[in-house]
Amino acid sequence: MNPIETDALRARIRELDRTLVALAAERVAVARQVGDAKRVADQPIVDYAQERVVLDRARDTATAVGLDPRVAEAILVTLIRAAVGAQDQDSWRHAAVGQGKTAVIVGGEGRMGRWFARFLTDQGYVVGALDLRATGDEHAWAQAALPTADLVVCATPPAATAALYERWIPAPPAGVIVDIASIKTPLIGPIRQLQATGASVASVHPLFGPSVVLLRECDVVICDTGDTGATAMVEQLFTSTTARLINLPLDEHDRLMADVLTLAHATVIAFALALPDTAVPVRSTTLGALQTLSASLVRESPDVYYEIQALNPNSAGALDRLARAIGRVRAAVEARDSESFSALMREGEEKTSLYS
Repeated sequence: MNPIETDALRARIRELDRTLVALAAERVAVARQVGDAKRVADQPIVDYAQERVVLDRARDTATAVGLDPRVAEAILVTLIRAAVGAQDQDSWRHAAVGQGKTAVIVGGEGRMGRWFARFLTDQGYVVGALDLRATGDEHAWAQAALPTADLVVCATPPAATAALYERWIPAPPAGVIVDIASIKTPLIGPIRQLQATGASVASVHPLFGPSVVLLRECDVVICDTGDTGATAMVEQLFTSTTARLINLPLDEHDRLMADVLTLAHATVIAFALALPDTAVPVRSTTLGALQTLSASLVRESPDVYYEIQALNPNSAGALDRLARAIGRVRAAVEARDSESFSALMREGEEKTSLYS
C-alpha cells in the first residue's frame, strides 16, 4: 500500500471517529430526554431489563456485520454508563434539595472534599471550602458561613474530624454536621458530646473514591446517630441518585469495615510490598490487574489508610485471617499436597460466590 492510500484510509478513520463521537453525544442527549420523561412518570432511572435488551441487540447487530460482539458490548456499556450518569446528575439538579441553602466543606480542597463540592453545587447549594488550601476569599467566606450554614460536611480524616468536633463542643455550628469518615470509632464520643449540646449530627460513609461519576454501582452507608432529622437530611442528598443506601447503627459500622476496608486494603498493600525489586519482563492478566489496583491504592493518603487500619478496633481479626490464609496456602504448597491445595481453591470459590 502506497503512502497516498494509507493517508486516505487514515483520513477516513478520522472522519469515522468524529462521527462516532458525535453519535455518542447525541445518544447521551436523547437518553437525558428519556430520563426527563421517567421523572415526569415517576419511574426509576435505571431499567435493567431494558439494558439487557440494548446489549443483546448490540451483540446481534455486531454478529450480523462481522464485528466481535464483545467490542459492541463494551461500546454500549460505556454509553449506558455515560447516559445513566447524565440522568443521575439531571435528577439531583431537578430535585434541588439544596436550593437557597449554604454548605461548608471542611477539608474541601481534598479529593473527596472537591467531589462533595461539585455534588452539592449540582443540588443547588452555595458551597465554600473551609481549607487553608482554598483561595483566600473562599476560605474567608466559609469561615464566616460556618456558624449558620445549613450543612457542614467534614471531609477530613477520622482523627482530625474527632479533634474538630471536640473544638466545636462549646459552640457548635447551627446546621446539620456530617462526617464522611471511613472509620467511626474515634468519632462516636465526640458525636455524642456534640449532640449533648443540641447540635444536629449525622454520619455517612461513601464507599467510593473521588474519581467516581456514576453512583449507580456505589454504596453509601448512612449511620444512625440517633438524630432522625439530621440523618434524613443527608440521606435526602442521595435519594435522587442511583447509589445504593445502606443503613447501619453507628456502632456497627467499624465491625463491617474491618472486612470491607481493612482486609481489602491490607491485602493490596501486602501484594505491592511482595513484588520483586526488579520488574518482571512479562505480565499475566492476574498480575496486571493486581498491579493496577495496588498502584492506585498506594498513591492515596497514607494517613487515611493508616487510620483505617489502626483506629478500627476490629482490624486485628481481619489481619489475623489474612495471615492465616497466606500460611495455609504456603503450608499446602510446601507439603506438596495437591488435595489440600484443591480444597483451598474450593473453599475460596465458595466464599467468593457469596459476593457475586
